Amino acid sequence: MEIPKEGLKLHRGNFNAIGHELFPLLESGECYRLTLKPWKEKRSLSQNSLLHMWLGEISSYLIKSGRTDATPDWVKRNLKRTYLGCEEITYTDFVTGEKVTTYEPRHTSSLDTGDMHFFLNQVEQWCAQFGLVLTIPHDSDYQKLKDKQNA
Repeated sequence: MEIPKEGLKLHRGNFNAIGHELFPLLESGECYRLTLKPWKEKRSLSQNSLLHMWLGEISSYLIKSGRTDATPDWVKRNLKRTYLGCEEITYTDFVTGEKVTTYEPRHTSSLDTGDMHFFLNQVEQWCAQFGLVLTIPHDSDYQKLKDKQNA
């Protein structure tokens, strides 16, 4: 059985089917490590679209303020490094075999919806400090969760 990188969503409806798939592994007599944690959905497309809209707005604002190198990609890289931190990545040179370890900002694709909401909130608050009011569509996942939290 091949388990996807993001894991399996286990619930009452698929418990027996997953057990049926795993049982043959146990017949070999080997032991396995099984880790369970609560399921959280990955960040939504709505959240990702909102972030990219904001990156354009922040970039435009910074460029108009004289920061001419503030492309949307530059803004994204630096906001992720500031608010999400970095993870250690090891690269291998295919010719020499040399391994080089570096640090890169975390990817938003690895965030769940709650972590992405928190990140977006940090970005919005950072912009508010210098008077940049970001566009938040009323039907966005971000606005809906903000409304739910404030209810």
